[in-house]
Amino acid sequence: MAQGERKTVLITGASGGIGMAAAVYLAEKGCSVIATSRSDDRLATLKSLASERGLPISTVVLDVNSDEAVSDILPGLIEEHEGIDALVNNAGYSLWGPAESLSIDELRDVFETNFYAAFRMMQGILPGMTERGSGTIINITSVEGRIVTPFSGGYGATKFALEGLSEAMRFELWPLGVRVVVVEPGLYSTNLFRNQVVAKRTEASDLPYGPLIARYRKRLAGYDRLSKDPVKVARVIHRAIQSRRPRFRYTVGAEATLGILASRYLPERVFQFLLSRALLR
Repeated sequence: MAQGERKTVLITGASGGIGMAAAVYLAEKGCSVIATSRSDDRLATLKSLASERGLPISTVVLDVNSDEAVSDILPGLIEEHEGIDALVNNAGYSLWGPAESLSIDELRDVFETNFYAAFRMMQGILPGMTERGSGTIINITSVEGRIVTPFSGGYGATKFALEGLSEAMRFELWPLGVRVVVVEPGLYSTNLFRNQVVAKRTEASDLPYGPLIARYRKRLAGYDRLSKDPVKVARVIHRAIQSRRPRFRYTVGAEATLGILASRYLPERVFQFLLSRALLR
């Protein structure tokens, strides 16, 4: 454990939503937090909050999409803090639109941030953890990493991929003392939808999805009010970091848990009917 009894936690995508909530909550619980984002402007609110409350949060500009930035900055952070006890891979964004409308470039870009960046950070942090024989990696995925809703295929694909990689690494790293965890939030108030990228051809006139998209958006407006405080996700992250034997998966939110259970135990056609009725009719 770095710095005596105080755990050092590095969080990506900490400028808002779950990342900021986790940074503040973990710092309040006694962790030393390294909060990163791709620009200093995005970290201004967290900086101010940490200063006002006297929280042990250091903010660092880090472009997780850049091999050069990660290889230049991460070793210095590890040395400065005498090791990283936990990595929270939270950086990501949502790509929205019918799968047929997605371009290869749009799909490649969302994989770069949601999947490859997380892998890049894990590769950078793991040598120190395996050398010490301890550490926790928490990958923030989504309920969309288990069941994908209409028009979220691009985003869901990145989360399915991250869950698959995490599951393999869970088995590989367990004997070496490193725990790998995925946290699957449901509907929480985050920057995910504000920063959402809508595929350029989503509503192209030569595609047949217009009426379905209109119905989906009308339905979604009613579900927005169900979004909850992301501090609930932060509590789960803290619990996983503190646990000596964390679970592999933590699903957060009743709607996420019910959705996953329904997809597992209901006949496929029944589940398809219910989900389509909830979102497209």
